[in-house]
Amino acid sequence: MKYVIDAPEGITPSLSDPGFREAWIEEARSLAEEFTPEYLSLGNEVNDYFLLHPSDLEPYLSLVSEAYSAVKLVSPKTKVLVVLSYNHLLQENQWDLLTLLENRVDLIGLTTYPYQVFASPEDLPQDYYLRLSRYTRKPLAFTEIGWSSSGTSGENEQARFLLRFLELTKGMELEMVNWLFLHDTTLTGIPAYIAHPDTGTVALKRVDGSEKEVYRIWKALKELKGSG
Repeated sequence: MKYVIDAPEGITPSLSDPGFREAWIEEARSLAEEFTPEYLSLGNEVNDYFLLHPSDLEPYLSLVSEAYSAVKLVSPKTKVLVVLSYNHLLQENQWDLLTLLENRVDLIGLTTYPYQVFASPEDLPQDYYLRLSRYTRKPLAFTEIGWSSSGTSGENEQARFLLRFLELTKGMELEMVNWLFLHDTTLTGIPAYIAHPDTGTVALKRVDGSEKEVYRIWKALKELKGSG
């Protein structure tokens, strides 16, 4: 698999190119100005790219800093984040990225799919998420979490993962937690090529809309928060 940088016609697709940087920053600024979003991400699972292109890291970090300033000028309350793949951060020992992002963003974004590594939710170590606090003091935004209900797993394991996640993150400063899919789906094209084979069942409901066990827990959590 090859990671590439996309750019409009006539602009060099390089994080160091002045024209690309100007267009990238302007895109972030214009989005913030038009929509004044509560959150704005400046990259998703970016650590995967920098594992293959380490020389692009410094230009990207400065680009994030410049885009952050541009966003805040037009939408001061927008919280800016960069999202990392927690699976790959652990596998590749990329903890330094958290330190490098610390003073450039408002939140650290993370995706986490432990079913790709562990046989059961109970196998996750007690410090599986707590170790993040050694490298960042920023609030955490879990933009994607999930456990498959197919393959070697089932719907009960999926529900147990959500409970285990809550147990392991108790007391941590979490800005948000989002489950990947609402409904089971069949991935096609590029997503099917790059994703784990069981990604399509990382959902709270089945294809027909019926609720899985995990969805009932998810709803209970939402109602619990609302009642407070």
